[in-house]
Amino acid sequence: MPDTADYLTRIRDYVQGNDPLELQKQTPVVLAELVAKASDEQLRRRPSKDKWSIGEILAHLAEDEIATAWRYRQMLEHTGLQLDGFDQDLWARKGDYSSRMPQESLELFRLLRHVNLQLLQRITPEEWECFGIHTERGRITIRALVVHMAGHDANHIEQIRRILG
Repeated sequence: MPDTADYLTRIRDYVQGNDPLELQKQTPVVLAELVAKASDEQLRRRPSKDKWSIGEILAHLAEDEIATAWRYRQMLEHTGLQLDGFDQDLWARKGDYSSRMPQESLELFRLLRHVNLQLLQRITPEEWECFGIHTERGRITIRALVVHMAGHDANHIEQIRRILG
């Protein structure tokens, strides 16, 4: 399902006035603190039939970080290339997110995020402007993708907080 204008605005608003790299660096820490207090039942229970559990959200974050790692590197190597979207619900079904161990998904996310942040800290000012043409969002620079991912993190953190009550 393509991103809606409301969703994209909400994602950008989460980051407004903050350093997106710092927000991305803090995400694994915040997630670990949130799930450390949760029971296995809380991590696996879906808030409704059509909404992901916390464990499924963690699996999604890990797999989205894989896609983002590839996008950053492809934009650096082939600026202007097409960036295909992906069907997150299909990935969740094919990846059987509901059976994954939440702590393993969180650890995978943490490791991937760490490697991505190391890459981003080494790129030049010119490389921040390398871009791809996203099939749903249009032209997006590495800088804009970093902001998007920080907002995406914040959106899911809020979702997890709501689930935990």
